[in-house]
Amino acid sequence: MERPPCTLYVIRCKTPGKWYVGTTYRQKQKRFDEHRAGYGCQWTARHGFGGVHKSMTIPMHKGSEYENDLWMHYARLYGPENVRGGDVTVCARGTDAIPDWLLPEEFGGTRIVDWGWR
Repeated sequence: MERPPCTLYVIRCKTPGKWYVGTTYRQKQKRFDEHRAGYGCQWTARHGFGGVHKSMTIPMHKGSEYENDLWMHYARLYGPENVRGGDVTVCARGTDAIPDWLLPEEFGGTRIVDWGWR
């Protein structure tokens, strides 16, 4: 039996320079409406929904891998403190800082990761 696909997407937040990378296995418009309404994700609730920047269908079994890779790509472009998604979803009260234990070594943290193309 073939697995259904999922959607990998990038949201441009209303706060300039802030991005969110996500995946959904549900109907994508419903998930985008949740982000727009400010629930289901602390990051987009905090920084607002500016619009869908990218959206693509991917194999379900690749969802987490591709989401982490895309988070790393956007973190390299815009800085990790400006992007959430994948395994990096912490949204501490009052700050956009990522704890050292979660921040990949490439960005000065202590986490050893093997995701993100170069």
